Amino acid sequence: MKTTSPHRRFKLRIWWLALGYFVFYVPYSFLIKIVTNRFWPGLDETVSGFRLLPGVVMAVAILLPLIITYQGWWKYVRRRPRALVVLSGLGTAIIIGTTTLNFTFTGVSIIFSLLLMRGGVLIIAPMVDLLYRRRVRWFSWVALGFTVPALLVALVDVNNYSLTPLAALMIGAYLAGYLLRIPCVTSVAKVQDDEATHRYFVEEAVAAIFFLVLIPVLFALFGQGGPILELRQGFLDLRGGGVAIPALLIGALYASLYCFGTLIYLDCRENTFCIPLNRSSSLLAGVVASFALALLFGLAAPSEAQLASAAMIVVALLFLSPLHHVDRYLAKLKLAFRPVPTPVPERLFLFVCSGNTCRSPMAAAIANAEIASRLGIAYEALETVNVRALSAGVSARVGAPLTDEAVEVLRSLSVPVKPHAARNLTPELAEKAELIFCMTRAHREAVVEMLPAVAGKTYCLDVQTDIPDPIGKGMPAYVACALQIQRLVQLRLNEMGFEGA
Repeated sequence: MKTTSPHRRFKLRIWWLALGYFVFYVPYSFLIKIVTNRFWPGLDETVSGFRLLPGVVMAVAILLPLIITYQGWWKYVRRRPRALVVLSGLGTAIIIGTTTLNFTFTGVSIIFSLLLMRGGVLIIAPMVDLLYRRRVRWFSWVALGFTVPALLVALVDVNNYSLTPLAALMIGAYLAGYLLRIPCVTSVAKVQDDEATHRYFVEEAVAAIFFLVLIPVLFALFGQGGPILELRQGFLDLRGGGVAIPALLIGALYASLYCFGTLIYLDCRENTFCIPLNRSSSLLAGVVASFALALLFGLAAPSEAQLASAAMIVVALLFLSPLHHVDRYLAKLKLAFRPVPTPVPERLFLFVCSGNTCRSPMAAAIANAEIASRLGIAYEALETVNVRALSAGVSARVGAPLTDEAVEVLRSLSVPVKPHAARNLTPELAEKAELIFCMTRAHREAVVEMLPAVAGKTYCLDVQTDIPDPIGKGMPAYVACALQIQRLVQLRLNEMGFEGA
């Protein structure tokens, strides 16, 4: 049965994530302005962002682990988190704290705060993509081209707002957090592998919670000045003060929108696609929240410049949406009116080892990458040409994943890693295969003994020697094994005269 391609699945999911981000961002920014403008019921004193911060921090620190538990993602955590993930967690903690503070400064609207914060991140996105040599597609550049001028248009009425040195410092800290976070995410986590995505999400969240609690506590204990006094009062409010409830609600909303926003960043596509989508969602949320504040509490409505900026953001979103695939839709329409072509038989190459968690799945992944390269198509497009490689075991523990070392070595070879579940060789799978390549002579003997009818198309991948099992022998053994397999796969494809489907 044909499955949906990963490429299409990612495309649809990221838009649901953007919608979830928008849905939580509206009440989050709305509630901050209600509290800091003394519209919260029973509140008759001015509340600063520093006083709100302890409640926000504690809510995020409590709710995020609960969300991870509900999703069942704790199983992905490593015993020792990677240094880049810890660094990303520090940047994330800075972002969480300063985001709330930036909405609370007097004389600064929701949209103006968003414009200052989002503008810098939009500039960072393509710089990181270029640094890591990630492919940036044309519609991402076009969307960025609309988003950046949209920010400039909205800044036309900058004279209507005041930006204190402290507010400017918090904006700078916010951008510094993203300078830490985006390169780390890009370097480690933007891959088509749900397990890697979930692992990074959890490990970064744990590190972020640690720093998010530690930094305000240290400032409250040892800092000096007016904002520090407000911070201390915020911690005292947690014992039952009037500000505790709205602060905890704001933190709960942020924890929720954090999940949607982070999963957008972790999407395998380029930052120049993901970040404008994320930024556009929050800017539109800011417009909605600003109109709600104007209607309900008489605060200033968005200016004409800000509304024009929002319109440009909508155009950017249209380019990021699936509408940029108009050429594909037209091609599908043309195909709909063409005669049905004669089906092309599927060419299936099968690789077999013992447990199907290391050698044979590595061989299949390497073969698929090599086939896609020789056909001059994207890895995800293999399904469209009826050529692919699969793997199986002769004594597999069904459902077992790839070993961590196998995943790591494939990524080091720039071979895409798809979710994997070990399976045993079946007569149906063997019958479909054009050729079957075994890792050792013992594997070939086991296959032929089990299915004598496939003996004529079953070979050892290496005709001279067995390919040793690297499990339990460390990364050097895995690297040597993968390089041996890669050389042999290329040799076998050459022998078949493989040039296309």
